[in-house]
Amino acid sequence: MKKILFTALLSGLTILSFAQVTDNEAALRANNVAADSTSGWKFGGMTNVQFTNTRLYNWAAGGDNSIAVNGVGSVFANYKKNKNAWDNSLTVGYGIMRQGDKTFVANNKEYDRPFKKTDDKIEFVSKYGRQAFKNWYYAALVDFKTQMTEGKNYIGDTTYEVISKAMAPAYLTGGIGLDFKPDNYFSLYISPITARFIFVTDQDLADAGAFGVDPAEYFKNAAGDADSLNTDGTKFKKLTDGKNMKTEFGGYIRLQYTRTEWNAEWMKNIGFTTKLNLFSNYLENPQNVDVDWETLITWKIYKFFNISFNTHLMYDDDTKTNVTDDMGVTTVRGPKVQFKEILGIGFNYSF
Repeated sequence: MKKILFTALLSGLTILSFAQVTDNEAALRANNVAADSTSGWKFGGMTNVQFTNTRLYNWAAGGDNSIAVNGVGSVFANYKKNKNAWDNSLTVGYGIMRQGDKTFVANNKEYDRPFKKTDDKIEFVSKYGRQAFKNWYYAALVDFKTQMTEGKNYIGDTTYEVISKAMAPAYLTGGIGLDFKPDNYFSLYISPITARFIFVTDQDLADAGAFGVDPAEYFKNAAGDADSLNTDGTKFKKLTDGKNMKTEFGGYIRLQYTRTEWNAEWMKNIGFTTKLNLFSNYLENPQNVDVDWETLITWKIYKFFNISFNTHLMYDDDTKTNVTDDMGVTTVRGPKVQFKEILGIGFNYSF
């Protein structure tokens, strides 16, 4: 019940703050690309790259050197003619950072300090709608998400464990429902019939039951312990592989809001976009609603430069969290609210 109330409150706050939108769609629509009146198609896109570098020399107050790069690119192709509307968007984002000097010494040996990921995503969304009446459309939606490179849980600077990879996980969501579009800024898509597929193509992660798939089964010893080791340090014989896919069936809500044009003069260079996805799995713990909420605010300060502030809040009931202590022992915990924010100034180009 607490999670249901939390989700309802989150949804209410989002609506009150004019919440919702596709990643960076505010920046995309800022192009004011005119649709072809004959074909009905409208195309556009944007790229944004942010770079920060901190170097300290004999700095009495202390601190660490750092370098970070974060980039995102988005393209869209939208069609609208008569009673038909078809929106397509592709977003790719990646970011890395290094905290500290380029090299460091451990156990009398010099190592290169690694770059660590701060962002990594590929998302494709396609939504087709046909007007039913006034501002309502019959609609079908497909949403695909994954990442490009390994995700690592670092234990110090020299040791890490791989916790995710490309297509591990990947999420494919498809559903049919109704789409409410009262204007060019707001969209509320409601689908009571939605299927979601979670893919974990890396077998080691699948065997561990990562991201909610069924884990591998191992031969158990007399004490019933499946995690014990053989005398050579390997696990007991694996009886079955972990599943590489999990299927969920439930209800889905996607609420979007994008705004780049304002009445106030001081807001003319500000873009606002926010996107909220809610999914309830009818087949397992439907009260534990998955939440995926992103918000992006941009402020154009010069022709090709802007300041941006991005937040991303997630809760996925299938994603467990790992906690590693000072001794390097990792404990698997239950799902938790995840939150990320990125503030930066960078180069922006729209087309």
